Amino acid sequence: MPHGKLAEAIASLEGALRSLKKTPYHAVLGTDFRHHTASASEYLATFFEEASRTIKVKALYFEMNGFETNPDRWFFDGFAYKRAGDIWGLDWLSAWDAEPGEEFVLTGMASVQQAFAKLYLDKRQPLVVQLAGELAEHLVTARFMELVAAAHKSAKGRSKALRGLPVLSTAHEWDVVHRTT
Repeated sequence: MPHGKLAEAIASLEGALRSLKKTPYHAVLGTDFRHHTASASEYLATFFEEASRTIKVKALYFEMNGFETNPDRWFFDGFAYKRAGDIWGLDWLSAWDAEPGEEFVLTGMASVQQAFAKLYLDKRQPLVVQLAGELAEHLVTARFMELVAAAHKSAKGRSKALRGLPVLSTAHEWDVVHRTT
């Protein structure tokens, strides 16, 4: 996924998935998490305010759970940091300074979750299904990143302290992150 080109990456991933023979993973096409933007914005802003009571927050990070192997419940957690690390070296993300304590549950992709539940762990699937699954993984992650970016943009309208603050997002055990400021 090209850094800083999330919309282009989503379009490319959707195009690649459309080029494959239809599978249950194709349910991801045209879906997103944007219906959560207002509540995710509130979650982000509230978490920032709570973390700011105990530390001087220099970065926030939001991570979606390992959704491929946990298709029954998709959610994300937030983490706050006293310092912002390098986007190209992500080891610093494992040493957070504050966390919210409650998860944000993601809904709206039930048919995609069903596809992962039915197909993901069965490695005997035809190659086209496996390829579609990989593209769907990337699309779900990109759509999550899109949600966090939209939530951050909205939250900056309510809190000046969030303007310029690095907010990173990805899914569990992914090496690709999206960053907004």
